[in-house]
Amino acid sequence: MLTGDNGILTQAQNAKEATSISTEKEAIQIEIIDEEMSKTTGSEIENSIGEILHSKTFENSNIWHVIVINDTQTVYGDGYRYIEKGTEIENYGEAQYNWLINTDTGEVIQLEEGKYTELSVGDDLAVTEGLVFNIDSNNMDNNDLTTWGEGVSLHGFENNEGTESDGLEFDGVDDYVEFSSTADYSKGFTLSFYGISYANNSFFSKQKENSVAYSCRFMLGGDRFTFNTSKNMANSKWSGDDSTNNGILEIPCSYTLGDTAYFDLTFDASTNEFKLYENNELIDSDIVDEEYWNGENGGRKIFEDNTISCYLGRAYAGTGSGNKWLYCKMIMYSLRLYNRPLNESELTNNYDKTIAAHTIGE
Repeated sequence: MLTGDNGILTQAQNAKEATSISTEKEAIQIEIIDEEMSKTTGSEIENSIGEILHSKTFENSNIWHVIVINDTQTVYGDGYRYIEKGTEIENYGEAQYNWLINTDTGEVIQLEEGKYTELSVGDDLAVTEGLVFNIDSNNMDNNDLTTWGEGVSLHGFENNEGTESDGLEFDGVDDYVEFSSTADYSKGFTLSFYGISYANNSFFSKQKENSVAYSCRFMLGGDRFTFNTSKNMANSKWSGDDSTNNGILEIPCSYTLGDTAYFDLTFDASTNEFKLYENNELIDSDIVDEEYWNGENGGRKIFEDNTISCYLGRAYAGTGSGNKWLYCKMIMYSLRLYNRPLNESELTNNYDKTIAAHTIGE
């Protein structure tokens, strides 16, 4: 009777918080009324409550500041103000909650912690510790490719054909991005992809020219996310049955070709554990043999090899004499590579900001 979601103590706490929220909302409404009365009488308003928001438009390109509700992706900009917890409210004290207000309509909206994203011009959309390569809406149209990563070059893209739909468009014929990745991968990695895949071809690879025997490749296909390296033995529940395919990890997921989705694949070298997240929800995890990453020609050696390049949009693959460069038809809204496994809080931070930034950019 005392504890649990429906217990007396929980209900009492909920009632206390509801009263606190109602009281604070009333204090904000009174201040809004005072502001409006000052406008009608011509009195000078010393301090308007809250920070004025600005929608992301061409005119507001250097001042835009918005709030995005995570689950609905509702964007609040022009006409609204943001009251951050700790803001001084006249005749009340410091705000204990976060709020949105519209002084023209009198609308007052409480913002729940962790359920909204604040974005403004100059925001860094990604966790930066360990970030090796990054494409996102902040630098997608940036002609300075050094903001993406090391040694970046574009191939096959002509007349900016690749950036016409708020993402980098790969035609599946000859478009690809090449870059270097020479960091220390002793801790593992995280690869994050947000976009649309139209083909069962690898969207990311690091490998020797014209070779499948020394490579790491990532593919997003129908109902599966695939990672494989030339180190055959993974002994994972996602592996093929025979020794030839044992290093190919095919992780089941709900993806359908042509859909928009956000995926994170993390690998923690301290535990040899892979984790796959789809739209910020953990899909599955498994532990592989230590040699799969750290052994001769394992994933770590390939990722740290400064004599070979990374490729977005193509991979050398096939069977037997049928091996050739295969190009992936896709739209890439964001891709990030880290030389460490991100924790769930960091993944959520990246996800919320990336989805919100894409929403306000549409």
